[in-house]
Formats: sequence, C-alpha cells, structure tokens
Amino acid sequence: MKMSKITTEILVRFFENTASKEENDAIADWIESDPAHQEIFNRELQMHLQLLNLRALDDAPVRTSSPKSGIRRVAIVAGVAAALVAGVLLSWFLGVAPLREEASRMLAFHTEPGQRASLTLPDGTTVELNSGSTLEYPAVFSKRERRVRIEGEAMFDVAEGGSRPFYVETFAYDVKVLGTRFNVEADEEAGIFSTALIEGSVAILDKQETEIVALEPDQLVVLYEGRLVKKQARNIEARYRWTDGIINCNGLSFGDLMRKFEKAFGVNIVIACESVPEVSYQRMKINVCDGISHAFSLLQRTADFSVEYDDTTNTYLITR
Repeated sequence: MKMSKITTEILVRFFENTASKEENDAIADWIESDPAHQEIFNRELQMHLQLLNLRALDDAPVRTSSPKSGIRRVAIVAGVAAALVAGVLLSWFLGVAPLREEASRMLAFHTEPGQRASLTLPDGTTVELNSGSTLEYPAVFSKRERRVRIEGEAMFDVAEGGSRPFYVETFAYDVKVLGTRFNVEADEEAGIFSTALIEGSVAILDKQETEIVALEPDQLVVLYEGRLVKKQARNIEARYRWTDGIINCNGLSFGDLMRKFEKAFGVNIVIACESVPEVSYQRMKINVCDGISHAFSLLQRTADFSVEYDDTTNTYLITR
C-alpha cells in the first residue's frame, strides 16, 4: 500500500484496532516519511476521540440531572476515551513495533581469504564481495535512505530507489549514490580507501556528511598521504576484473599486488628483501583459477625474486 493511499477511513480503522497488518505497516511508513504526517495522525486521533465523546454523551441514558449523575456520565466518557487511547497504543505496539525491530536488525556477510561471493540486498541492489571482505546491512532498509558498511572490497550495482539515496559507509569516508555501478575498497589496517565509478554518479562524503569529491564515469578517487586524489582512467571497468576472478596488475606496486594475492589465494606472504622487487609488467592479468604458483612464475618474468613456501603456516617467503 502506498503512502499516498492513507485516508481518514484507514486511520479510523487503525484507531478502532480493526486495520489489517498491511494497513498498519503502511501507516508506520507514512508517518516516518514526513513529520507533517505525524501531525495529521495526531489531529485525526483527536477528532476521533471528540467524535467518540459526542457519541457517548448521546447514547448515555439521562435518568437524573443531579450533579452526581453528570459526573458519572463524564467518567464513563473519559473511561471510553482512555480505553480507545490504550487500544490505539496497543495496536501501534503490536502492529508496528515488530516492523521497527526487524528494520533495526543488522546482518553481516563475510568472505574468507580465497573466496568471493555475490548477494542481493533487500532493495534489489547486487553486491559482489571480494576475498576477505565484510558487508553489513539492515534486514529492512528505512523509507528515507539505504545504508550499508563495507570493510574490504566490493562492487555495487545499486537498484533505483526513487528519492532514497544509497550510502556506503567505510572507516574513512562515505559514498552517496542514487543508482549506479561502482567499486569501493576500504582497508582500515592498511590505510587504503578508493572508489571507482563505472556508471552513474557518486559523491564522497566526510563523516559530517559534507561532500568532498563528486565522481563521473571513468573517474576514481584514492586516499593518498591523508588526502583524496581524483584521477581519470580510460575503460575503468577493466581495472576491476576481480569480479571475474582476474587480477589486473596495471598500476599496482609489488607490495600492493602481494596484498591482493593474499586475499585472492587465501595465503600469507612475507617480503623478506632489503628492497621491494621492481616490476616492469604492462597490462598483465592474472587468472586466480590458474593458482598462485602460476601467478608467481608470471611475475618472475618481469622481476628478480625467489619464492619459498612453508606449508605449516601457509606462508610464501619472497627473497632475492
């Protein structure tokens, strides 16, 4: 039931505790959507109480005009009105409180290193979650906005939500969007934050919800030395092929690539060199399905390093 369908008749049924569950839920959403609706609700309730008072006075038998009788009639009316208010509050609690409880319940979805997953949120938004990532989201989105939180990396394809914006919260900044496809990476321990826009438009907000950067398609923003840097990139979607199980090495340092290896293959990697190996790969892509040994052999064609594996700790040691 749409909020625009809330009528006096529906409110009366609610006041009399005869409204359906669908009508109770619709009234709750309607009141939440606009403070003015709460005023309308209060006004309609007051009018309903006044009408009930008049009906009670009309129906009450007049056997005597003594003051005691008049006091008794007033007491009866007050009792009826109080019972109605109690009924309304009980109806609100029974019909609406469970919805509020469900809406406030948060869910968490986590992928272990070496795993990826895809899930659909309650509003129809699809999220592809990279290895070693956690997504938190409500069981039911509110009627004003949609908020989730990411730790790790995820690709979002946000469903249209009308006037309800979609927010992705991270440790550093938040991303606001109405409907689009974008990639977010947020690793608080490593101090990594980035957002890349593929379709639509997004805004990067600080924790006071002030807009810092706005992105257009084929643009990305990265956190570098404590500040956000916006960059232009051609065919930006090709950089984020991890959704297909492919690591795009272009633009990554050796250390950055090893961090991606750890998550993609579910291993530990220790670089035990006085200086990090320099790499000269260009447009190199690594298919995770081929395994980490194949990935290292490809890198060794462009960089001078050796690899030793300790199966007791599942650790690869990088040496020269």
